[in-house]
Amino acid sequence: MSKIYGFYGGSHSASSSLIIDGKPKYSIEEERMTREKTGDVPESWPTLSYEKIKDLTDITVESSDYNVFVKPLPDNWVRSFSKGKFDSVDHHVAHNYGAYFTSGMEGKVLSVSYDGGGDASYMRVFLCEGSKMTQVHQLYVHSHGSLSHLWGFSTMAMMGYDHNWEGNWKICKDEGKLMGMAPEGKYDPVLYNYFQSIIRYDNLEFYPALTAMKTKLVADTLLFKGYFDSPDNREKYSYNLQLYTEELMVRFFNDLHDRFPEYTKVVVSGGLFANVKMNQKLNELSWLDELYVYPPMGDEGLSLGACLWKAVQLGEITQPLKLSNVSLGPSYDDKDVNQILDEYQYDFKISPYETDQIAQDIDDGLIIGWFQGGMEYGPRALGNRSILVRPTRYETHQELNERLGRYDTMPFAPMVLEEHFDDLFTTNKSLYSSQFMTICYTTKDHWIDKIPAVIQKSDKTARPQVISKTNNEEVYRLMERYYEISSIPVILNTSFNIHGEPIIENPKHAFEHLKNKVVDKLVIGNNVYENK
Repeated sequence: MSKIYGFYGGSHSASSSLIIDGKPKYSIEEERMTREKTGDVPESWPTLSYEKIKDLTDITVESSDYNVFVKPLPDNWVRSFSKGKFDSVDHHVAHNYGAYFTSGMEGKVLSVSYDGGGDASYMRVFLCEGSKMTQVHQLYVHSHGSLSHLWGFSTMAMMGYDHNWEGNWKICKDEGKLMGMAPEGKYDPVLYNYFQSIIRYDNLEFYPALTAMKTKLVADTLLFKGYFDSPDNREKYSYNLQLYTEELMVRFFNDLHDRFPEYTKVVVSGGLFANVKMNQKLNELSWLDELYVYPPMGDEGLSLGACLWKAVQLGEITQPLKLSNVSLGPSYDDKDVNQILDEYQYDFKISPYETDQIAQDIDDGLIIGWFQGGMEYGPRALGNRSILVRPTRYETHQELNERLGRYDTMPFAPMVLEEHFDDLFTTNKSLYSSQFMTICYTTKDHWIDKIPAVIQKSDKTARPQVISKTNNEEVYRLMERYYEISSIPVILNTSFNIHGEPIIENPKHAFEHLKNKVVDKLVIGNNVYENK
C-alpha cells in the first residue's frame, strides 16, 4: 500500500491531496491557506496546502511513494517542487476519476466532465464499471465550444471593469450570482438568439470554437451600451443564459442516454456542474436513476482525482468509494484553540457547549458560528465551517447579508434532517449527492412559507444538505433538538466567511469574526464563546 500525493497548480483553484493505503486522508485548497479567493488570484501553486499536510503527517514529497501532478504541467516548477519524483495525469482524467471513484456507485456508470478547458480538452466522457473506465467521447479546445466560457465571460462583463480592465465580478468566483438572479428574469428571444449565435449543440458536440471571444464581444457590447445598468436587464440576461444552458445540457444527456441506454447512473465533474439549478434539471430526467456531483467539482477537486487515478492504477482501489463526508482538511483540538486564545489575547466569555441551549438560541434568532472537525473540501460549507441560523423568517436573508457584507441574490441553503426530506421536496432522487449540497430541489407548497429564508422566492427551489447521524452526528443532534423546539426539521447553513474571503480555516479566523460581531455566538469543540 502507498502514500500518494496529488497536486494541481499553475492556474486557478490550486490544491493538495494525500491518500494513504487507498483512503483519502487530506485534501486542502490553496485559497484557504493564502486567504485569497481563487477568483481573485488567476495563478497559484499548492505550496501552503502541501506544507499544511506535511506538518500534519510528516510525509514529504521525498518520503511519499508517488507524487502525481495534473496537466498541463509547469515543468520547471514541478521538477523543483517534487525533487524530480513525479507522475502526471490529464486534467479531465483527474476530474472523472475524482467523480467516479468517490461516487459509491455499483454497476454501469456514465462519467462526464465539462469545464472551461484543461490540457487541450473541454470535456471527456467515460463508461465506468468496477475499477474500469473507458473513454468514449472528448471535446477538444481547438475545435469545440464551452458553456463554461459563456458563463465566465458573461460574469466578467456584468458589473463592468475596474481601472485595470479586470471584471468587477470575477470568473471562477461570481458565476453563481448570475445563477442566483436568473429566476427573477424572463424570456427574451433576442438574448436567447445571442446565446445561440455564440454556441450551439448537436449530436454530442458543442460548437463552434472560440466561445470566450464571442461571449466577450456580445457581453461587452451590452455593457458599453448601458444594458447592464438596469437590474431588470441583468436578471433577464441571467434567466436566458440559465435557460439556454439547461436546454443544451438536457439535450446532451438525453443523447448520451440514447447512445448508451443501459447506463442510468451518472457522475459529473468540472466547473460547469457548480450550477445547482442545471443539476436539478439533469436529476429530474426520467431515465436517470441517480446523479452524483463530485463535491469539489471545480479544478480544486483535481488533486484528489490525481491521487485516486494512481491508487486505481496500483490496484489499491478496486471500486468506487462512498464518502461519509468531505471533511478532509485540518482539524483543531482544545490545546490548539487555547494556544490561539493565549497568543492573540482574546477575551471572550466561555461556557460549555450544550445542545439544548444552542438549539434554543437558533430558535430565538441568534446567528451561530459553528467550527467543528476537519475543514470541508470543495466550495460548500457542510457543517464544519458553517454559520447556522433559523430558516423561518424571510428577513433573515437581508440580515445575514448585512452581517457578512454580501450582496448575493441567491437564497441561503437548508440543512435538512434525512428522515424529513420526502416531506419537504417533490423528489428524493440522488440523496447521496445532496449530502454535499450540489443539487436543487423543488419545495412542496406547504413548506414554502415555513422556511422562507432558504427558499428561492420565484421558483420555490432550495439547495438542501441532507444531514444524518452518519455524515454529521453533532449537527444531527442539534437539528433534532431544534426540531423538537420548533417543529422545523431545517436549519439555515451558510459558509463561515465574510464577502470576498475564503471559508475560514482555523480558529483564529472564527474568533476574529466573533470579535467583529459577524456571529452572536461561536461553537468550537466543546465550548461556546461570546463577546463580554
